[in-house]
Amino acid sequence: MNTQPRRVAAWVCLWVLLLAAPAHAVGSLNRCQAHDGQAVYTDTACAALGAAPAPMSAELVNRLTFDSSSSASLGLLGTTRHGAVPLRRPPASGCARNVGQLSLDLMGAFAMGDVNRIAESFHWPGLQHQQAQLVMNRLQRLARQPLVDASYWPSLASAGDSGGAMQLIFSEPQQVLELGVQRYSGCYFVRF
Repeated sequence: MNTQPRRVAAWVCLWVLLLAAPAHAVGSLNRCQAHDGQAVYTDTACAALGAAPAPMSAELVNRLTFDSSSSASLGLLGTTRHGAVPLRRPPASGCARNVGQLSLDLMGAFAMGDVNRIAESFHWPGLQHQQAQLVMNRLQRLARQPLVDASYWPSLASAGDSGGAMQLIFSEPQQVLELGVQRYSGCYFVRF
């Protein structure tokens, strides 16, 4: 029995869902640390509240991020050096046309451990050579860390998905990195 048509149908369904999903559906809860040290949970970027991103416990992240068993049953996960992760779109399919695609691109690229694939999701226009080299050096350091989640958090001031932040959660060492999201020529990118 040929399973190729079912695999193609599963991929088509995945991309239709990603394109139709609202931008804020990528993430649902963000943990921040206020200046007074208090933990704040929000559905927006920490910077919008004047707070810094803070890591959640591994148990909470596992409960909130995704149910890998339902994704695996649809064939939407691949296996890499860090276990089961969302598959990275091929470079020939172009750039991320929404923040959901950007999130999945980052998850897949980090799982592959390929700094060049990670760099495809970064906003490079306007950087001088020295600035770009610093970004690449930082990406090389980050590429060695297992990424647990990449969630988009809309800005309170932005309409739709034209602004906000992408929160990257790493497990070893446990840290949270919040990157700006930039829309450029119809595509979405992250920036430091």
